[in-house]
This record gives sequence, C-alpha cells and structure tokens, in this order.
Amino acid sequence: MQTDVQSGGKEMKAKKVFSFISAGCMILSVGVGCTSQKTFEEPMDIAALNGPTGMGMTKVIQDKNKNYNISLYQSADEITGKIISGELEIACVPSNLASVLYTKTEKNISLLGVNTLGVLYIIENGQNIQNVEDLKGQKILASGQGSTPEYVLNQVLSGAGLEAGTDVEVTYLANHTEVINALLAGEGTIALLPEPHVTIAKTKDAALRTALDLNEAWESAEGTSLPMGVIIARKDYVEAHPKEVEAFLKDYEASVKFVNEKQEEAAEMMVEVGLFEKVEIALNSIPNSHIVFEEGKEAQADLEQFYSILQNVNPKAIGGSLPDETFYYAR
Repeated sequence: MQTDVQSGGKEMKAKKVFSFISAGCMILSVGVGCTSQKTFEEPMDIAALNGPTGMGMTKVIQDKNKNYNISLYQSADEITGKIISGELEIACVPSNLASVLYTKTEKNISLLGVNTLGVLYIIENGQNIQNVEDLKGQKILASGQGSTPEYVLNQVLSGAGLEAGTDVEVTYLANHTEVINALLAGEGTIALLPEPHVTIAKTKDAALRTALDLNEAWESAEGTSLPMGVIIARKDYVEAHPKEVEAFLKDYEASVKFVNEKQEEAAEMMVEVGLFEKVEIALNSIPNSHIVFEEGKEAQADLEQFYSILQNVNPKAIGGSLPDETFYYAR
C-alpha cells in the first residue's frame, strides 16, 4: 500500500523468514489444524506482513506445514518485486497494491480474497470526539499522507460534510511512531492510527481512548465495508495448481477462524512466530484488526467501490485503472 498501515510499521524488527520443511500438521484440541493432506510437488512460497494483514496467517505459520515456505516482511514494498519476478506464489498485501500489481504484471494477479477490513482509528486524549462531526475545528496528527490512510480519512470527513485542510487541520508525520511520540508529548490530543499502533499508544498512556472506528464510519458513509488487506496469487500459478491453491485457502480460512475464536492462544502464537514482540499487544490488537476471510468474488463489490473512490482521488493509487472481472478469484 506504499504505507505501513498493514505492514506493522518500519519500527518493527527486520523480517523473519520461516522455511517450513518439517512433515505433518499440528492438530489442536480445538479442532483447527492443517487441511492440506497431500504433499505438493514444490512448496508454495508465501509472503505475509507484520501487523493485521499477516495476522490471519498465524495458525498456518505455526503449523509448519511442509507445503508452505512463509516469509514475514515489514513493508509491502519488499514484496512487490518478488511477486513481479515470480519468486512468490501467494502474498498478503494492502488492497490497493493488489490492483497496482495487476496492472504491472499485465493481469497476472488473482485476488484470492480479502483478509483485513478497516484498521484505522481516531484516538483521543480527552472526551471531545464522539462522532465524525465533532472533528470540525480540530487538529489531527496522522501519517500516511498520499496513501490509503489519507484517502480514507478524507472520504470519511467528506461524508460528514467536512473537508481536510478547511474544516479539519491534519498534520502528517513521517510514520506511526512519530505520531505516537507527538501525541505523548502533548503536541496534539487527537491522532489517526492503525492497529496495532493504537494498542501500543494506549500501553504508553492509559488516558488515551479510541474515539472513532473509521471502518464503521466508512460503512456508514459509503454503505460498504472497508477492504484494506487482501491475499493475492500469481494467476499463472493458480491456473497451473488449482488444487494446491484450494488447499491453502482452506488452511488460511481455518487460521482466520482460529485467530478470531481463540484469541488468547492466537496471541501467544503471534509472538512465537514473530508477528509481535508482546502477547499483551497482540491480544489487545486482535479484536480491532478486523481479520476476515472473504473470497475474491464475494468481496468484489466492496473492492470495486473502494477502488473507484481511490481512482477518483489518485488513479496511481490503484495502478491507473480499475481491475476487470478476471482479477477476482472464484472457487
């Protein structure tokens, strides 16, 4: 997404690579285990991001299925070249980047599904903001200028009859850490942050509260959900290995269910596999990270509306044009 909303931020540790070559699957007592029984001819190379976009992959990583070589990255920019060059078969990326890659690869990208809905929040040191309209005349600290956070914020403000720069002052900083530091230093009382940085900020100042969920605000203004993270695959790989892709999606869907239903166990796993450094932050981040699995065709309408809005704001944000029907995967 050319931003670190889903990537977990530049301040996290360097990427950790997991090459899973051990046999078998770990079956948990909760009944969620690997569904891939058959060994693939070649392991599937998969990339996930630190942060919400990669959190749904937790159980797949922990299971150490020999069919998957999974690498974790800090930034979506690290993944882009590997998808284009064919080094990766599947990747979890920001939704707008999926559209950009579809254009760059001459339509050799298949959008397998949406894995993360809105993760952006307005947090406040105070009690003044109860709805979007309350932001009028306020100053917001934020990062992600020229990318999805700015576009989403501006669209939500517009839905409430407000305009950034006129009705609301938005001060953009270099990254989420700078926003948190500025907030803690009293340079402002209101900030736009994604998870897990909302949770990180709250651990540093208990007075901070979540004032607005921009996913809810988006749904209210646009009538659709806010698809911010997706799973993509090289289309040539999908066409050549449909059964392998189907097996992975079953494993992934089971992992998402596990993360949402067994949050304490999932939080511990997230630390074990390197997605987070502390269980407390992982656990508190899960409920507000909106981790889902919606198959490509099922999510098409929401994605098309999201892409259309981005196109109107900045066509480059989605690669210049809207993806066509062949972009969306259907089983």
